[in-house]
Amino acid sequence: MSNLPLIVGYGGINAAGRSIFDFSHQRMLFDSINVEKQNEVLQSLGHLMGTDKKEQILNSTLLRTIDDNFFDEHNFRSPELPTLAGGQLPSGFNPAKTYNSRQHPRSLAMTIFGLSDAVMSLGLPWEEILLKVPRQKISCVSGCAVAQADKYGMGGMFQAPLADSRITSKHMAMSLGEGSADFGHAYVLGSMGSTGNYTGACATFQYNLKLGISMIQSGESMISIVGAAESGIVPEIYEAFSATKGLAEDVNLMKLQEKLGEDFSEPNHRKICRPFGENIGMSLGESAQFVILMADSLALELGLNIHGAALSSHIHADGYKKSISGPGAGNYLTVGKVFSEIKKHFGEDAMHKTFFHAHGTSTPQNRESESHIISSISKAFGIKSLPVTAIKSYLGHSLAAAGGDQMISSLGSWRNNLIPGIASTPKLADNVYTENVNFLLENLEFENNDFDFAVLNAKGFGGNNGTALIASPSKAMQLLQSKYSKDQIKKYHSQKESIDNQLQENKNSILKGDIQSRYIFGDNVIDGINDFEVESHQITNRLNNEKFNLQSTLPYQEFFKK
Repeated sequence: MSNLPLIVGYGGINAAGRSIFDFSHQRMLFDSINVEKQNEVLQSLGHLMGTDKKEQILNSTLLRTIDDNFFDEHNFRSPELPTLAGGQLPSGFNPAKTYNSRQHPRSLAMTIFGLSDAVMSLGLPWEEILLKVPRQKISCVSGCAVAQADKYGMGGMFQAPLADSRITSKHMAMSLGEGSADFGHAYVLGSMGSTGNYTGACATFQYNLKLGISMIQSGESMISIVGAAESGIVPEIYEAFSATKGLAEDVNLMKLQEKLGEDFSEPNHRKICRPFGENIGMSLGESAQFVILMADSLALELGLNIHGAALSSHIHADGYKKSISGPGAGNYLTVGKVFSEIKKHFGEDAMHKTFFHAHGTSTPQNRESESHIISSISKAFGIKSLPVTAIKSYLGHSLAAAGGDQMISSLGSWRNNLIPGIASTPKLADNVYTENVNFLLENLEFENNDFDFAVLNAKGFGGNNGTALIASPSKAMQLLQSKYSKDQIKKYHSQKESIDNQLQENKNSILKGDIQSRYIFGDNVIDGINDFEVESHQITNRLNNEKFNLQSTLPYQEFFKK
């Protein structure tokens, strides 16, 4: 029997702020939430940014003009960039200042901060979980798409000879694509299960989610932390995307503003990303997002909050391509398979209780190609009006972490009954396919149980297409009720009360200014030579009598018959 991968915690950081307790989701929807929630968002952001001024907080979050002092003044090159728009983290916040970072690349510092928030969101001390779950049963799958590109990682390694400086001992080690997972295991989680990064360009999060789901389903892991972290706002990456003609540039933005009858005296970076409208290219953003998946039996035993279930993630390439950066056919397969699953396992009505997070990069190619995929699949499955949003309009394109932004937003939608609209797009472009699709140009408020499923779509360079299916908290609970007895469910709800109390304390702590990251350096390190007792069936840590089972069976039994 397969385990159901339940979402029991999440955290991260992007241009909208902290993901924990839906702060980042609510920042995107700021004008549509009540005053109490607005104040909480402002408090959370204010502590990060070092200010209590409302206008400053609002103006210095989301997609906007990058701060003048953002780029490293010691960079050996100072190019005239084609745009200064980006989804920079909230101004004034440096995640490396929340722990002893030891010159970590920015995306790794974001990883430590985001993972810390994800662990805090459980409502149960991580040390207690380590006492209940063997560390080899806890996996972490996370990484980036374009390596650690700033001066402390690969960027610094390549720049050093040109800038007449030396390559340090840290440059190579800090450049690894799976560094986000590595640092998670080593300094936040202390876990010893599977690790790595399933790189899939801009679909990397969906790729990592697929691996995390499979490890929970199979029983290889009882807990799998899935995520991605990307900080691509560096001059070289701006120039590289500009060379592909995919980056929205200021000169073209002002022409578009003039064409649409808007003020064109200066570029409006707030609305530079316009998915499915008249648009001129993508905008870069920063993000690190993590979800904690847990096997259903363990989640119920611990009484943890169930935010949803990660049901599937499908990956398909494009086949023969004309352009490595251009869209292809694989995304039809990934989207089609997700809706086939919904129809087969949950029925016709379930497809009408689904909303869709489009990749929505704001390029002319994407608006046509992805809208045709969404429209044709909706039509084929008899969906009359599939709600579609695209949150890059708020955050920019965070590359590997873009699917994580979609995931966090979906979970926030179910907790707040609000789907963010594509606010930067005043009207759809003429070549957008709209049949059987409802592109949400305004926020959509809904009632409980209106939506049981969310679809997260990504289209990456190289033909890396990923589409994930997640279920709402109520649908996840419905699935659990078909597997477990009423007494087991009742016991779960009873245990959950103490978790809820602790979560409220954690939230209060954040609102009072807790921005410290969990970072365990040099403690409880296992010296295999001196601390391990090795036997054929197990390895024992003499320091605490922790036992690591070595029993493993290959699945190819039919080949082993005599």
